[in-house]
Amino acid sequence: MTAANFTRKKVGSMTLGEKFRKIRSDRRISLSEVSRATKIQVKYLEALENGEYDKLPPEVYVRGFLRSYAGYLGVPEDAIVRLYERERNIQKNLGHVEPFRFHPTAPVRFSFSVSPKAVAFAAGLLVAAGFFVYLSLELRSFVSEPRLSITGPSEGETISGSETVVRGETDPRAKVLINGEETIVDENGGFSERLTLTSGLNVITVSSTNRFGKERDRAVSVNAVIPEVQSGDPLTAGTETLAIKTVHVSVRAVSKTNMSVQSDGQVVWSGEILNGQSLEFDAEREVIVSVGNGSAVYAKSGSGQESSLSDRNGPAEVSFGPDNR
Repeated sequence: MTAANFTRKKVGSMTLGEKFRKIRSDRRISLSEVSRATKIQVKYLEALENGEYDKLPPEVYVRGFLRSYAGYLGVPEDAIVRLYERERNIQKNLGHVEPFRFHPTAPVRFSFSVSPKAVAFAAGLLVAAGFFVYLSLELRSFVSEPRLSITGPSEGETISGSETVVRGETDPRAKVLINGEETIVDENGGFSERLTLTSGLNVITVSSTNRFGKERDRAVSVNAVIPEVQSGDPLTAGTETLAIKTVHVSVRAVSKTNMSVQSDGQVVWSGEILNGQSLEFDAEREVIVSVGNGSAVYAKSGSGQESSLSDRNGPAEVSFGPDNR
């Protein structure tokens, strides 16, 4: 048999792209339909069907494209991936394809701009935050007592002389009473008042009331040492004499009330006496105790028996002399 007796046949096989194109054409499906169904851009589908693998993105994306395209057409995905790898390796060995490198078309630039809406939003947040803080402070003032501290004189302090200055701090706009007398409070809550003392123990009461009616009380006890007045007798000029105190009165409050005390005609104590507070007063001739509620205060003169200033609620005034009351 001679060579002329043989019939030559062209043996070949379809590439990956030709397979995709043939199946798609047989089913009359357009690339646009494939792109919508698989979310693969048309340009990448065309590159796959044309065997232009250098126009495809990195391998990790290409393998996903292949599986999505194959799954859409209903052909084995693994077989399609193996066929792609074989053709890709052949092209690399022939030097037709260079490794994919990402080249940005333009440098990435970041810009920051402030819009009027952003400014308005930020301003709104600041206003809301300030309003919330204001409400919190107001609520705290409404439910709590005002702060109150006495910075001078100190508890148990001995004072030389008949006067002292009471200083302290409270909430701004609070009303402060010192021994029942209102004093001025500055814009920062500070206050000070000069008081006249009597010889011996003096109890200074301070109360603060905020604008919501919440009240707080403080008391401090001081000892006053007052030099006795020198005698006018020429025979005793230059010497000091001690006045003889013949009246000694002790008072004790069982509930809070206003009280004023006179010793030999001079007011030596005026203010609010607190529940459980005890005071003592001396005089040469007479001690007069005036209270807003007679049943709230008990008193005794010398070693006498303690009793209330009045059996009934209401104002009362009692005078104590050398012979008791």
